[in-house]
Amino acid sequence: MTSIIIVLCIALCAFSVMRYLAARTRLAEKKIDEAIARKLRASPILTEMQEIREMNAVMRNLLIDMVENEASASPLDIRADDKERAYKLRHQRRREIFGEAVFLLQHTEGAQAQNSQKTAS
Repeated sequence: MTSIIIVLCIALCAFSVMRYLAARTRLAEKKIDEAIARKLRASPILTEMQEIREMNAVMRNLLIDMVENEASASPLDIRADDKERAYKLRHQRRREIFGEAVFLLQHTEGAQAQNSQKTAS
């Protein structure tokens, strides 16, 4: 009977030690993950990637606007003055879209020049 109690005590102790070590391991992994996340947040590469993603989204939206503007075909049975007005509106919208694209490209080139100066110094 005493041997059964001793075996149960040993098993209970082993189980408790394993749980303790597993908890310490999880805590260490959590601290490591937090340290990695903290380093990545401060990383200039991650910041640059976020800026590139934002620029990509803006350019994508500009392209979608261009396609939608060109796809807005006028029906065949409208009057000539309505057709002319629709053409002028489409042309004006095209100029606005291209203006936005030029501004974005100039802004991007300026940002890239600043980044290259930062890395050079």
